Amino acid sequence: MTIGINEVREFWNANPCNSTLSHEEDRKQYFEEITRKRYGGHDWHIPTTARFDLYRGKDVLEIGCGIGTDGFEFAKRGARYVGIDLTANSVAIAKERFSLFNVEGTFKVVNAEEGLPFERESFDHVYSFGVIHHSPKTEAIVDEMYRVLRPGGSLTVMLYNRSSINYYVEIMFLRRLFRAMLYPQFMPKLLSELTGFPEWKLQGHREVLFSKPNLSKDEWISINTDGPYCPLAKVYNKSEAHELFRKFRDVKQEVWEFNTEHWPFVGKVIPKRIAQAIGRLWGWHRMIYATK
Repeated sequence: MTIGINEVREFWNANPCNSTLSHEEDRKQYFEEITRKRYGGHDWHIPTTARFDLYRGKDVLEIGCGIGTDGFEFAKRGARYVGIDLTANSVAIAKERFSLFNVEGTFKVVNAEEGLPFERESFDHVYSFGVIHHSPKTEAIVDEMYRVLRPGGSLTVMLYNRSSINYYVEIMFLRRLFRAMLYPQFMPKLLSELTGFPEWKLQGHREVLFSKPNLSKDEWISINTDGPYCPLAKVYNKSEAHELFRKFRDVKQEVWEFNTEHWPFVGKVIPKRIAQAIGRLWGWHRMIYATK
């Protein structure tokens, strides 16, 4: 599978991450609801792993800022925040958020694969949550992270975790097992009613089933991460992630996030504490912390 950056850009420009978590017409309420849902749902761990409070007075760069939800938390706590994103649509929404709440931040539309428009050693901290695994040239972005960090600077990155329940049990086993159920035209609607999965996603997977019945492993992974039209997504285990960040020192890794919404029957009866414990053992989010 050969996917170019233009395909990635086109997909995410049309689908800014988390932008549909709210449908409030009042724009302040719209952004506030997105924040509540992001940190109050299965991404509850982000304030813990991002450590927004640590960077007051520091120069912070976010690679893949999206609509600015996490960046807003850094900036309102006093970080000198710069957010870059591949897509103009996401940057426009992020700028709107900051402007509405009178919070300072700088934004640029940038393809980080081609090099960041900053001098060497410009930042104290680089943050990127769930972004660089969608890039055809992830390694080039990591090299740029290293270049723009100051000596002693830190980074926090989230990658999708290969060593997870979501990968081995859901994506590579259960979804393959039940894929044939989507052949009948009525099944996306029926499965949506039975499981609560969005009908549009199931319909999209049905379309892919007919248009590309013989997917490669990489293609299968990609369409089962961020929806059936996602062009590219990668997964990393501990050793693969360590190799990716080999230039850095003090590399530490954690795993978080078990999304009970993906388990429509069992997930409803799993206590929150147990779900969180499962996430800490076999979660979908592999967090990388490192120092230059």
